[in-house]
Amino acid sequence: MNEKQRETYIKEIFKYVKIDSILIISAQGHLERLWCPFKVLVIVDVHPLKKGQEKAVIAVKVADNLVDVYIIEKKAFYHYNFIIIS
Repeated sequence: MNEKQRETYIKEIFKYVKIDSILIISAQGHLERLWCPFKVLVIVDVHPLKKGQEKAVIAVKVADNLVDVYIIEKKAFYHYNFIIIS
């Protein structure tokens, strides 16, 4: 995917999602919106965060490589370093 295609894709995504929430599939299989701040559990050390810590996600954005990032304590972290706990 070239840069122009990525930009178009990101614009399309933000027609449906905003930085103050994410869409999740609940344990019951329903599509639900989870509003910020929501809590996550750190599952791997990612400086300065340590595995096992609970943190609040204050915003959700999309990186240039199209991977979701969580904004925690004013820093961006890839979503796959966390498990949502609330």
